[in-house]
Amino acid sequence: MIMMNEKEKETYDDLMKSFKNAVSIEESRYYFGEIQMYLDNLQSTDELPITKPQLEEYQQLRKDLVDSTSKKEVRYYEDQIHEWLNKIHRLS
Repeated sequence: MIMMNEKEKETYDDLMKSFKNAVSIEESRYYFGEIQMYLDNLQSTDELPITKPQLEEYQQLRKDLVDSTSKKEVRYYEDQIHEWLNKIHRLS
């Protein structure tokens, strides 16, 4: 699980708000990439034990999100990724 201080949380929330308010696929993809890079650069304080099949499932969801052709698809895969993260967190 990634622990964030208040400033990091505020930055993340701003990125998510921009992502959710995107009006085009290109804008959605841009903000998704920004969010992903932001999260990738944060240090994880509690590594989750993720199996190879779980990792592959996550990577497929990310690929599907990036390959989405509509805003509806982007939001669908965003929700799927959040559900996956919640499921993994509950298992740890």
